[in-house]
Amino acid sequence: MNQISFDFDHGHSPPRRPGESHGGGHRLFFALGVPAIVERQAASIADDYGKAFSLSAKPRLTTLHVSVIGIGDYEVLPEDVVFAARQAGATVEGVPIAITFDRIMSFRREGKARPLVLYGEGGRKALTRLHVQLGVGMHNAGLPHNIDPHFTPHMTLLYDRKAVPPASLVRPVSWGAQEFLLIHSLLGKTEHHIIDRWPLLS
Repeated sequence: MNQISFDFDHGHSPPRRPGESHGGGHRLFFALGVPAIVERQAASIADDYGKAFSLSAKPRLTTLHVSVIGIGDYEVLPEDVVFAARQAGATVEGVPIAITFDRIMSFRREGKARPLVLYGEGGRKALTRLHVQLGVGMHNAGLPHNIDPHFTPHMTLLYDRKAVPPASLVRPVSWGAQEFLLIHSLLGKTEHHIIDRWPLLS
């Protein structure tokens, strides 16, 4: 495999690691999409827990996803970074991933609204392998590898100041992921655009 590297200093701002800013701007990341039937199930779960814990936030159904690895946050979306990310995505050799999220909880974030997430062990090993493959591909393409030793696959339903304690779901959320996506998020607008997609072939 040839190593491709790029110089990303072309007059735009240096990338911020995902999560460093919640104002306007652009975010690039790799993720798994969520089927419509799972979106509806997630909406029902979010609604039930929202009522039970008096949460004020509403679920972001149009942008539900499972993040695999972040690339960066930018004031202006850099075309060379998008190109390098596509190169990284094309290096992955993966198989369909059977995902099962059977737990719900609020992740801790000091001084900020907490993500209410679904998570579980079903598919975790395969998702972690995809996370590392993409991280290596990003490094080889000249991007920050962003590999997280504490990577925890999850689906964020909403953000709220109130916390929901860990609990098991009566009906787990399950589906088979057949592809992964390169997503461009417009920060502060709850808007996602799919830039590219790659199949997970059996």
